[in-house]
Amino acid sequence: MGEPRRVTRLRSGRGSRAIGDGSIVAHLDGRFRRFLADLDRREGYVPGHSVAVCEHALAIARELEVREAELPALALGALLHDIGKVFIQTKLLSKSGPLARVEAEAIRLHTVLGEAFLKPTIADATVLAVVRSHHERWDGNGYPDGLGGYGIPLAARIVATADAFIAMREARPYRRALALDEVVDELQRSAPSQLDSFCVSALLDSVA
Repeated sequence: MGEPRRVTRLRSGRGSRAIGDGSIVAHLDGRFRRFLADLDRREGYVPGHSVAVCEHALAIARELEVREAELPALALGALLHDIGKVFIQTKLLSKSGPLARVEAEAIRLHTVLGEAFLKPTIADATVLAVVRSHHERWDGNGYPDGLGGYGIPLAARIVATADAFIAMREARPYRRALALDEVVDELQRSAPSQLDSFCVSALLDSVA
């Protein structure tokens, strides 16, 4: 996925054709549907998280005027972004206290495990980039590859922003769900170091 045609003038995507709802899940390969269903049932994972991330990723992309032809791959990547967590121990996903270093490193493996799982059946570079790189940070301090800035694929930057938004809006074992105004404040605070500021602005426009 290339950089959007016009990121200095963000437009509203409200009313655009929806791709990120249950319809795309219904068209997934049966094996992927089963894995997503298993992920939704796992303790410590919020049911419907992947679909919510998909919907907001598409809203961001439309605000950024990403080409319509590129949206299906973005949607699929967003749906499957956490697929590697099916290989992570449930006790780590549901732990309410701080993670030990070795535990945090184990959870971080979900990015490369997800990519390795999908590679034999999915050749689309955008999908694989989202799964591998959605935890990279704008300042280069993310994982697994330490990519930074525009070196992070656009689709991964979009999904990272949507994922951060949805994660903060959800209750987790270690914290309560945040109110919308709290999420907005946190996104604006963290954007310069963690997220693409254009993607954050597009997200905020889409939920305004």
